[in-house]
Amino acid sequence: MNKRFLREDIATQKKTLSNKDKENASRSVFADLERMSLFGSAKNILCYWSLNDELGTHAFIQKWFHDKVIYLPVVNGAKVDLIQFTGLDKMRSGAYNILEPIGDVFSNLETINLAIVPGVAFSDNGDRMGRGGGYYDRLLPHLVNAYKIGVGYQLQRRNPIPIEPHDVKLDQVLFG
Repeated sequence: MNKRFLREDIATQKKTLSNKDKENASRSVFADLERMSLFGSAKNILCYWSLNDELGTHAFIQKWFHDKVIYLPVVNGAKVDLIQFTGLDKMRSGAYNILEPIGDVFSNLETINLAIVPGVAFSDNGDRMGRGGGYYDRLLPHLVNAYKIGVGYQLQRRNPIPIEPHDVKLDQVLFG
């Protein structure tokens, strides 16, 4: 299966999800994540500010940013910088109309303990296919001490998915 077809197929299927289905899936995935001892001990977390078609992260981020240090990606040309989320009042619309935090770029990537990663498709063995921009392909190799968890809807579970040599395998995938 080629990547373009898979991206189109999953995008079509995501359109069939109701808002209630999306909320339930997000709540389930993040409840599972919060029960993990790894989450309990994580201090510095990479997450993402979800788009409408992605597993929702907004409630999770707003719930935890006072207790954990949560970094979000900010598109900077062909790469992403990480900036700490410090509240909705310190967000602005960035590339691709994604809300991005305003603040100083975080550069101590080796201190990230946990990375919560979006994708278009995931396999059960940790393979991930993104939207095609390569942002996470360039970022993930620098997160040398982070446990990398992909999160998505059940319809994003595909076995196998097309991968390339530069793709970074995730440690785990949670589906809702």
